[in-house]
Amino acid sequence: MDDPTRTTTGTPPWRERLRTLGEDFGGCTIDDVADGEGRPEAAAHFAGTALDGAEGLAVLLSSPWALHTPEQVGAVAAALEAVRYYAELAEDRLRDVLAAMERRGDVPPSRELDGPRGAPAPEPSLDTADRLFARLSAVPQQRPMPGTYAEALRLTAEQLADLVVPGSEIEIVEEPDHEQHQGYVQLQYRGEQWRLGFHVSEETWFLDDYPGDSPLVELDSVPGPAVHPVKLAETTRAMLAELTARP
Repeated sequence: MDDPTRTTTGTPPWRERLRTLGEDFGGCTIDDVADGEGRPEAAAHFAGTALDGAEGLAVLLSSPWALHTPEQVGAVAAALEAVRYYAELAEDRLRDVLAAMERRGDVPPSRELDGPRGAPAPEPSLDTADRLFARLSAVPQQRPMPGTYAEALRLTAEQLADLVVPGSEIEIVEEPDHEQHQGYVQLQYRGEQWRLGFHVSEETWFLDDYPGDSPLVELDSVPGPAVHPVKLAETTRAMLAELTARP
């Protein structure tokens, strides 16, 4: 097994990806995603935190003075056993996540997470981590993921094509770096007019019945511009069904 205390030149690309993606979720806790909605930023944050903790512990335990009593050794050993349990559980669920991407049509069928069929599982190492990242990064992305609010709105409108008011166009106000940057698409649901939109200054997605006077409804479970269009569309449909069912 690799020596975790070794020095390397540069940061592995997968670790840098975790860091940059997880920055938007820094300071949050698992309670913030306890509703099961899931967010790439949260997954990256917790994966990076777990890595930092495991790496730090490996470095710390290189000292003969790291622990002073058998009870302390036992507590750390128990923690490592629990980490292995949760790591295996997370890996199983990671396969489920990749399978869900395949079912949505985001990516083609792939067994890259398992490696070549019939090949023995590789010995855990930093090099193995690099190769795994390279294999999975090479899986074609069949559905583009948005990088801006405007792009997310456009892709979501495609998913809601049956609800978009015929002849209407997506409205985008101001440039992306302007605090008043916002956008809307007109929807029709059960005979009622609605708008799905975003406000950059509020970092939120919402539904309203403009020009009606019903209160704006924030879609709290889909924050940020990097929302999955299919998820935002599903959330929108569910909220419209709920709103129109209210007396």
